[in-house]
Amino acid sequence: MRVFIKTLGCKVNAFDAQVLHKQFSDQGFEVLDSPLHADVTVINTCSVTQQAEKEALYLLRRYQRENPTALRVVTGCYAQIASDALAQRSEIDCVIPNEQKNLVVPTVVEHLAARQRGDSLMPAVKNFATTPTNQQFKSSLVFFDRPEATQTRAFVKIQDGCNGFCTYCQIPYARGASRSVPFEQALHQIMELAQSGVPEIVLTGIHIGDYGEDLEVPSTFAELVEQVFLRTQLPRLRISSLEPSEVSDTLLEVLDRYRDRVCDHFHLPLQSGEDGILKRMRRTYTAAEYRATVQKFLALFPQAQISADVIPGFPGETEAQFAATVAFIEDCGIHNLHVFPYSSRPNTFAARMPDHLPQEVVAVRAKILRELAARLYEGFCRTQYEREHLVLWEASVDAEGYRQGKTRNYLSVAMKDLSMVTQPGRESPIILKGFLRHQLLLGFPVGGQEVV
Repeated sequence: MRVFIKTLGCKVNAFDAQVLHKQFSDQGFEVLDSPLHADVTVINTCSVTQQAEKEALYLLRRYQRENPTALRVVTGCYAQIASDALAQRSEIDCVIPNEQKNLVVPTVVEHLAARQRGDSLMPAVKNFATTPTNQQFKSSLVFFDRPEATQTRAFVKIQDGCNGFCTYCQIPYARGASRSVPFEQALHQIMELAQSGVPEIVLTGIHIGDYGEDLEVPSTFAELVEQVFLRTQLPRLRISSLEPSEVSDTLLEVLDRYRDRVCDHFHLPLQSGEDGILKRMRRTYTAAEYRATVQKFLALFPQAQISADVIPGFPGETEAQFAATVAFIEDCGIHNLHVFPYSSRPNTFAARMPDHLPQEVVAVRAKILRELAARLYEGFCRTQYEREHLVLWEASVDAEGYRQGKTRNYLSVAMKDLSMVTQPGRESPIILKGFLRHQLLLGFPVGGQEVV
């Protein structure tokens, strides 16, 4: 049997997709890169915006046209908050909410067996658990076997869920309360991956700054990071995202002590640069506190790339408040933006707020921010020209003979494949010379001949 897994959204979903890939493989499935010849198509959905939900529905319709006989399964956040509505759609055979994502593979096996017997398909929605929310949403952490030699990066989910209830966000409803993977269990998986030769591990979660607070023996994210460095020889540790208010001095001290093994790209969600909007969003910092956090990172890691999320068009956002956000981003030290135009989400407090802006106004503001993001990123990249960077190379080589990889500060680099210099999974020093094409930088070997 053949399965195709499509993942939308965040790095936590990317981790969950790794888990599904392994679980399907363990059951004898061939995991394909295309849905065209798959017996099963799984869409691991996102629900952070209306656009993310629309993308999932578009893909479902497309996959149905391209491969009408495949079993189509929907899981993820959209499947959690809109299970019943999705189950009514003709393009979907089975909806499995986030809280039961561990049942995706056995449910697929049951469906396929029923088809082979000629039985009717099972009910489209799995029954919800009746236990409290923070017990329903279990981590899907599994221990991986030795990765393939071409694997250069592995995600490790150390936490899931959120207790924040920001007024615009339905993640607490889609992923439940914050809960941490037990300390030694998380470390064990990281050590297994490091010992197997994975050169870069990404620590991910919905709210990893909360890590350890809910454990029987409370711990902190800083303590986990330090133990990773002490117990492994992992060359590259990457942190997926941190709330600005949870960047402690202790964490900064740990990162400073092991700076030669830290990937200096730090994602700090901003959402707005104006204090009035931040307060209405129920964020836990002011613009000044956010700026101070950025400056702390840049003081320790001068070549770090700082990226942020931003939400234009929050209910009641005035032109002056939006202009304040733009000015703040231009001046703060942020180098890249993920722009999420505000969209009303079910069950959120913001959905009931007055003064929702017309969609055309929100779209214009999002366009302004995306153009600003492009300028900031290009400007940051230009500051990296003629500098030496360590690049971790990926497996594939394109038709022109270029292999791609990532610097520690998360720049995409291409270089002509030079045998041992750009072996997949190997980190090698390069000099950046400029852009090869959009958002892809051109690298040359340090002290070597330039090959173009």
